[in-house]
Parts: sequence; C-alpha cells; structure tokens
Amino acid sequence: MKRLLVLLLLLFCASAAIAQESNILEKVESSARSWLGLIDSGKYKESWENASPLFKEKTAEGAWVKSITAIRTPRGAVNARYIATAGSTKSLSGLPDGDYVVLQFYTTFAEKGLALETITLAKMQNDAWQIAAYEIK
Repeated sequence: MKRLLVLLLLLFCASAAIAQESNILEKVESSARSWLGLIDSGKYKESWENASPLFKEKTAEGAWVKSITAIRTPRGAVNARYIATAGSTKSLSGLPDGDYVVLQFYTTFAEKGLALETITLAKMQNDAWQIAAYEIK
C-alpha cells in the first residue's frame, strides 16, 4: 500500500511539472509569435521597442531597423511558420546568466522560400518573456 501511495505521489508530481513546463512553453511561444508578427507587418521600429533591454543594449534602434529591413523585405510575405525546436537554458554566450528559452521556427516566405528563424527569449523580472536575440538563416 505504501508503494502504491509513493507511486501515485510521484505520478502527481511528474504531471504537475509537465503541466507547468507546457504552460511556460505556451507563454514563450505566444510572446515570440506576437513579436514576429510585428516584423511580418514591417513594424521594425516597434519590434525593437518591444524587445528586451538585453536586445536593445546589443543593437541600436537604427541599426536594427536597417538590418532587419535588408533581411526581411526581399523575402516577401510569410506563408507559414512552424515551431521546429524549443530548449531552455540558464547560460548563453554573450548574455548574462538568467532564464532563457531558444525557439527555432521553420518559416516559408513568398519570395525566398524556407528559412530557419532562431529566437531567444529572456525571462524578465515581471515574469514576462521578451526577445533577447533574433537570427534568420
């Protein structure tokens, strides 16, 4: 009987941990897709404004707008975007230690076909997830 209770307790704890992890992934993915929506709409300045302080420290607003315009405009409209991978870490090169989630999306564009977008989100003090880095290949 004790073994059954211990097993049930372990199953309950594992289920709670999985549910919490799933909830975090939903929040992170929602934040990433919302921010990508700004870029998809050509709202590059607004995307910089809605990024994390870490992003803003590494990339000046003017430099961001210039580089993302050159990268995204030739690709055309987004046809589809699918999440490829997701992973969490406490340490990333070039960023201070903290809570990070790195998402990768396969994205198809009208003009340039398939690309891989990598988005790093940082957990802020208010528990919001904001963009810390963006890369497209």
